[in-house]
Amino acid sequence: MRPHWPLIFLLTMVNLTTCALAESAVDDGSVPIIDARTVFQGAMVDRMAFLAEQEEALSVDGVQSLIRGNPAVLKYPESSVLTRGINSGAIWLVANVLNPTDDTILRRVSVRTGWLEQVDFFFITEGRLPQHFIGGDRIPLNERSLAKRIPSADYPFPPGETRLLLRIETADPMVVPLYFSSIAASHSLEQSETTFYSFVYGVMFALSACSLMLFVGLRQRRYLFYSLYTGSFVAMTASYNGIGMALLWPEAVGWQQWAPPLLMLCFASSGLAFATNFLSTKRRQPRLHRTFQTIGVAYFALFVVCFALGEQGLALRLAFLVAPLFSVLMLYMGASSWVAGNQFARYFMLGTLASVVGASITASTVTGMIPYTQLGYYAVDIGMIVDAILLMLALADLVRKNEEARTAAEQNAQTDLLTGLSNRRGFLPVAESLWSLVTRKNRNVCVAMIDIDRFKNINDQYGHAVGDKVLKVIADELYRSRRRGDLLARWGGEEFTLLLPETSEAEALKVAERFRHNIEQLVTNDRGRVIQCTISIGVTSRHSEHVTLDQAIARADEELYRAKLQGRNQVSFGRMSGRSRENPLPAN
Repeated sequence: MRPHWPLIFLLTMVNLTTCALAESAVDDGSVPIIDARTVFQGAMVDRMAFLAEQEEALSVDGVQSLIRGNPAVLKYPESSVLTRGINSGAIWLVANVLNPTDDTILRRVSVRTGWLEQVDFFFITEGRLPQHFIGGDRIPLNERSLAKRIPSADYPFPPGETRLLLRIETADPMVVPLYFSSIAASHSLEQSETTFYSFVYGVMFALSACSLMLFVGLRQRRYLFYSLYTGSFVAMTASYNGIGMALLWPEAVGWQQWAPPLLMLCFASSGLAFATNFLSTKRRQPRLHRTFQTIGVAYFALFVVCFALGEQGLALRLAFLVAPLFSVLMLYMGASSWVAGNQFARYFMLGTLASVVGASITASTVTGMIPYTQLGYYAVDIGMIVDAILLMLALADLVRKNEEARTAAEQNAQTDLLTGLSNRRGFLPVAESLWSLVTRKNRNVCVAMIDIDRFKNINDQYGHAVGDKVLKVIADELYRSRRRGDLLARWGGEEFTLLLPETSEAEALKVAERFRHNIEQLVTNDRGRVIQCTISIGVTSRHSEHVTLDQAIARADEELYRAKLQGRNQVSFGRMSGRSRENPLPAN
């Protein structure tokens, strides 16, 4: 999972420092006080105190007694977001909420992390029954106090002081952005998050669908791997931000516990498959290719073992351990492929850098190294969008180059390499289309066959190299002499064919005569030798809607034969007689 690997690596390293700073902070042994009238604009866990459970789970009464007996157990976060790493044990947050007014104040308390397994909210007011709310992805959606993707509780704080306690437990990374806000502010934040994720998932689904259609059309596996790569990113993020459980599997608690590490594996595997195929590492870097395959197989095998043993925390640690390694290898693979001359690797490298920068900003945000903002928190997703778009541009560029190569190959197959004119294969499809059009509209059209007189003598006297030069010079002159819209092609050997759409018999004869005259005046110089040639031309016209192009070409060929018999260097015209003659051409 390339975009999140640097994020995971930074979180793993920085979490150790963050926890040490938080737990070594100087405290005054008192429970913090929060004014219920205050609406915090962002995370505010630094306004709370916390303590970590040791070996046994604590009850509310146990926590209360512990604080009264030994206030020094309370620690005070220095960051607005509390982070404590993977499977770090349950923690308690505590604060006193003071309502100095005579009216109740409704507030929403939420922990805006979707992967936390269980969050218990306790509100204790003197003279009232304690209130308990529950959330987290270990609880089915319809059994949560508020059926939302993130743990939340709405509580009307009465006048006076209320003790607020939260117990948070998860095997996943402990990231606690606590929010204390009005209902309206919470709805506004949720709407912003919904808009953001709609945009992210919309882009990803569009890219995935586009790539899948390319795979169906082109049958190239890189497009399938890219589609799986972007699709698995959506599935992976939906598994840990709570959207998946809120919309797709609201009751599947067991699946939710294992979905993040499993989908991380799927994302990493699809990203690996795409990268190796896209960068052609099997051919260009076989050793690195085998290394990736070995790591991928080993990762999958260890995950299966963790699943069989029911070790969710170990599976998460495994995923977070392998992730930085994949990130480094991905960067190395992209850089080495770029240096080796793979022009498409630049997109891969730029995309990787975008995801690394985004992941670094998010890691710095959630660990408190920079002020917590929504933009900073979602930077990793933005980086992934940039990454995915750059990779799609790379695929589009690859499609374009393949299409250019295919078009060039087709053009070469339809072009005579010596003269640059269309060959028979290139001429016939276009000519048949024009012939059908003029036939339907009952328009004039003529066909001419052109042959260089005594060309064999030139080859015998001067050699084939000079013969080719003469052929090229004559072809160029014929091309210059043609009218716009006429189709000229080399038919074979020293023969050419000409299709003249929207042309009467008289006009066709004028064109043919101009061709004959221009070639007669043409001089080819070769090392001081002057070579002149003439041509013979046979012309026919379509006089019936039942005449086909093949029949017209055959009739023009008969007229060419007639011009040869009558002395060469002339134009012969004849209409279709209803059946063609098959007379061989005489020797040059």
